[in-house]
Amino acid sequence: MCRLFGLYANRPVDVYFSFFESPMGSMVEFSHENPSGWGIAWLDEGGWHVYKEPLPLYSSAKAREVIQRRARGRIVVSHVRLASVGDRRRGNTHPWLYRSWVFAHNGTIHDRRALLGLLDERHRSLDGDTDSEAFFHLVVQEAEEYGDPVEGIRRAVEKIIAEGIGFSSLNFIASDGERLYALRYATTSLDYYTLYYRERPGEGFELRKLSKETRQLIAMKLAYRERAVLVASEPMSDEPYWNPIPNKHLIVVNSGLDIELIPMKTPSN
Repeated sequence: MCRLFGLYANRPVDVYFSFFESPMGSMVEFSHENPSGWGIAWLDEGGWHVYKEPLPLYSSAKAREVIQRRARGRIVVSHVRLASVGDRRRGNTHPWLYRSWVFAHNGTIHDRRALLGLLDERHRSLDGDTDSEAFFHLVVQEAEEYGDPVEGIRRAVEKIIAEGIGFSSLNFIASDGERLYALRYATTSLDYYTLYYRERPGEGFELRKLSKETRQLIAMKLAYRERAVLVASEPMSDEPYWNPIPNKHLIVVNSGLDIELIPMKTPSN
């Protein structure tokens, strides 16, 4: 299994708190149960940047420096991995970057060979040998084919189902550099394959309800008029108003931080 975290903010932000200091559900905490690698992608004025290592986040000698000093952007996609398909190496570590897209996945797609059969020749040259990266390229392929990322995601899911390719979960967080996408689509262990989102600050937000650590962080962000939408496998702080994404739904966050919740209607629904 793996854990996912992403955000879209109104200005470049760092995610050090979410990685290392959150009083509940930090990425470093999750890495003890997901020790097969970690990675982060962030978008700044220079474009996408990716840093990843095929070793546990908690034992990385470079992670704190990267997260604190380098990884700062309006869009962030990150992941801690528990390997199910593909060994521990950088090419198998999430997230991946392809053209304008980054992508990280949580779950297992059981027939990678059949999944590769859905890809055009130009999408079969992959960095590693995971099912997740092949799924990523199927999403990008379909998005390019139909000229619409949401329709491309829907078509990718439909093709997997139509081919009878089994999977535990297709959950992912991705971005094309314009919007943030988070899909929750699981067939088993629905209490594990979850995704949540929250707006910061949200309607009715009250600092007094937070722990001292979180209250100090949020007060500082509010002083700088920082706004963001966060998405994670489960709530990563004691902030209220984390909203579960229903199974078989996609959320889309645009540059204005507007959120759209879209049912993923497929032939199996």
